[in-house]
Parts: sequence; structure tokens; C-alpha cells
Amino acid sequence: MNAPNTAIPSETPTSQTTNDANAAFKKFDAYPWGRDRPFLQGLVAMLGPLQPGFDREKALGISLQARIWWYKSRLDVEIDRAAYEAYLAAADPSAHLCPDPSLLIKVGDIQQRMASATAAPALPSWQLQAPKVDPNKKADDGASSHDGKGGGQDAPYPDHFQAIIEAVTTGKPVPGVREIPNIVVRPAGITPVGKMQAPQKPWEKRQGVAASDATTSTSGRELLVDQEFPPVETE
Repeated sequence: MNAPNTAIPSETPTSQTTNDANAAFKKFDAYPWGRDRPFLQGLVAMLGPLQPGFDREKALGISLQARIWWYKSRLDVEIDRAAYEAYLAAADPSAHLCPDPSLLIKVGDIQQRMASATAAPALPSWQLQAPKVDPNKKADDGASSHDGKGGGQDAPYPDHFQAIIEAVTTGKPVPGVREIPNIVVRPAGITPVGKMQAPQKPWEKRQGVAASDATTSTSGRELLVDQEFPPVETE
């Protein structure tokens, strides 16, 4: 009596192809989509503003198509969309986590942060504490007040500055300013002609200098240069 044939049938090519495809789909979903900043920026631009009541199924399809294109461009791995959707339909929903729904939530959070940053730009503290000035209002030149302190809510001038303004406008001496007379007092003994002789140069000869001094006497200098300064005119 022959023994029954208990050989295990080998795995068919079709099942092997299916297993390979499922492994590729798992790697496709395991890609860190939520941490890929360039991909998220492109997905935000493709989806546009996610207003309340947006077409969720359409947004999920756009997200899937964006993931397929990005996966191909980054890893050079082609994902068959029809086969992938069939894989999702056959998989257990509790065991398989498709990243597209979570990507829509992340895109919504990004858009909210972008809207908040655009509506209320962050300003430094010194700018927030600065006084508010209307750029269309002309600055007060102080003509409305005769005491120099301005009117309304303008800050008054300091006391010392107010005293200087009053002294200048009334012709009084300015506090802290030294008066300089218009007439310069010339010390006695100062004459236009000095008493010292110019030092001799190396190429000059003493005989020539002596002859020059003999021809240029004091009386000759008196004809060319005054020996005394003119008297100072008093006011």
C-alpha cells in the first residue's frame, strides 16, 4: 500500500507577487510623511485652504496622489494607485493606519498657524511699548502755547531748557555761558617787530649778514613797519 502524498505545495507566483506588493505598500505608508517638511509644504499648496465643510474624499485623493509622486521622485519606487487602494480595502482597518487622514489634520494645523502669524505678526516688546503716533497728524510746533511747554498732552520742556529760552528771547545773560568781550586786550610790551634775530642758515656768511644789517637799520624798518600797534578803538 502506497503512502499518501503529504508534500506541501509550493507558493504560487501570484501569491509571491501579492506579498511583495503588500510589503512595498507597508514601506510606502511607513515613510515619515509628517516629518518631511518639503512634502508638507507642497501638500499645503496643493490642498489650498481647508475650509469647514470641505470635500474630505477629494482631499484624501489629492494627498494620496501627492504621496505617490513624492515617493517616486525621492526613492524611485513606483506605487500602483489602483493596487494600493485595493490593498487598503482588503486590509483590516484596525490594524492598518493609512497616513492620509492624519496628514489632512496636520495640514489643517499648519494652515491655522500660518493664518495666526499673518493676522498678528510678532512685534518686539520695545515696539509694543512705544507711544502710538498718528502718521497723518501734523506734529505740534508749539505755536499754540506761549509758555514753551506746548499744549494738550505734550510733554513740558525741562526747567533748564525753559530758562535758556527765556534768557535768549529777553536778551538776558544765559546761565552757564561765559561772556567774551568784543575788544581783545593786548598785553603791554608787544610790538609788531620782534627783538630776536633770525638764526643764520648754513650757507649764509656772517659778513653778508652784517652788510645786510648795516643797510637795513632801525630807521629803515620804521619806514616799512610800524613799531607800535595802533590804539584800540573803544565803543
